[in-house]
Amino acid sequence: MTKKIYILFYCLALSFITKAQGVVLSQPFMSSQFLSSASVGNGLYGSRIQSNLKSQMIDGQNLYKTIVVGFDTRFKPADNNSKNYLGIGGQIISDQVMNGVMQTNLISLNMAYHIYLDNNLYKNIALGLGSGFTQTTLDRTKLRFADQYDYRAILTNNATLENILPYPSSFSANASLLYTKHDQKSFIQTGFSAFFLDKPNMTYSLTNTAPENKYRLFASTEMPFIGDYLLALHGNYLYQKSNNQLNLGASIGVPLSNDEDEVKRIYFGCFYRANEAIVPSVSIISNKYIFGLSYDIYNANKTSSNLRVSSFELSLSASMGRKKTDLFRTIFD
Repeated sequence: MTKKIYILFYCLALSFITKAQGVVLSQPFMSSQFLSSASVGNGLYGSRIQSNLKSQMIDGQNLYKTIVVGFDTRFKPADNNSKNYLGIGGQIISDQVMNGVMQTNLISLNMAYHIYLDNNLYKNIALGLGSGFTQTTLDRTKLRFADQYDYRAILTNNATLENILPYPSSFSANASLLYTKHDQKSFIQTGFSAFFLDKPNMTYSLTNTAPENKYRLFASTEMPFIGDYLLALHGNYLYQKSNNQLNLGASIGVPLSNDEDEVKRIYFGCFYRANEAIVPSVSIISNKYIFGLSYDIYNANKTSSNLRVSSFELSLSASMGRKKTDLFRTIFD
């Protein structure tokens, strides 16, 4: 029983410090809006849906879950008469602790203006803006640990020292700049994002948490490696007051089909999240779909406790609509 309570408060503490854009994904490049609002409308096809599901286990118990779902599309895409276009999109992020005991939901709306820099429509820069709304809920009816804690007993005795708001909420904003070079043989992308966060006040205290700024720099590239094999590289760095994050890694793409009209490849990769975890991954591209699977192997010294922490993440990207041109199909698209 004591161990369960320890796990509960470990999860609650983790949730309190990971609000609004504080989510850590093992495959962040699979949800482009997670990295940059300027990415909306930047896909190879007219529209796309991207999603991540991350499940964290503590001592073999699945207690922490993160769900990310995003959709973006192009409005009046570029053609021979106009090189500029507007991209719009939205994203939902849901953090759930112990099957919904505590849940933080973020919904964001983003738009980006894309400007092509060449006549072939290979290079473009995009300026993105977005805003988000975050709400946290705590279902105390599920917090029952025999005589050590029972929410029903608190209601009966009418005595409690709890000081937690039922539905704290806040707003956030972001701005980003993105450069992309995408032709028939390679893909290069780099960007910068700034997040302005007003964390939810979790208690009735009049002293609220001060707003926080976060900044992210990232780069991705995929290019021919040896023969028909491909090399994909990704890195991103998040600067924040509480704890900076660095994520670096690479994947090797192996073709599964020689048909020029049918894109099928499998990627074997490994990423490193500094001072936290090593993340092996496998991804598959099949025409308009990209599927990814990764597993976090955490540093044994990450916490002072003896709890074993690990997690896996599934990702899925589905493209829809008309293809821009005969550009290179990349895992980062």
